[in-house]
Amino acid sequence: MNHNSYTKQRIFHAFNELLNHTPFEKITVEMIIQQSRVSKSTFYRHFHDKYDVLNFNSMALADRLIGQRVCRNWKEFLLNMFIGISEDSRYYRRAFRSSGQNAHSGFLYSYSFGIVEKCYLTTTGQTELTIRDRYTISHYCHGCVGILQEWLNDMDVLAPEEMADIFYEAMPDYLRDTWIADGN
Repeated sequence: MNHNSYTKQRIFHAFNELLNHTPFEKITVEMIIQQSRVSKSTFYRHFHDKYDVLNFNSMALADRLIGQRVCRNWKEFLLNMFIGISEDSRYYRRAFRSSGQNAHSGFLYSYSFGIVEKCYLTTTGQTELTIRDRYTISHYCHGCVGILQEWLNDMDVLAPEEMADIFYEAMPDYLRDTWIADGN
């Protein structure tokens, strides 16, 4: 692990420690800096604000699943995503409590939209989405984020495997075969 990755992880772990006993709304950048023992300039070299730190975990999980090529299709990706989220459910429940312009739900929507868009464009060879495709992907991603938030509040009802099936079945048929198996 290089120095930049180590520092970023250190900040992230300090944030998680704070989140274990402090509501997200009360956490400040100064608290994160003190907990991680980095300078203010070092913090801002790696993250824009506390919301950026909050979103880092979700992005890291998805990137790990895509980058390590552990998934051969959308169904496997969704299953691994739900298993990862269930293992860190306390974090995600707290993350969804953030609100406003930088809310975690908005980040998850944008990030998931980007993943689906990239897979679709790469698979089809298109350079941009049609209006219909944009709305279809947007509808799917917004719905997924909303349902994910509901599931986190009542995880005992359905197992990660069942949630992955629901998300896969809700995906429009023409998007299901657009997974980029080699992570490109």
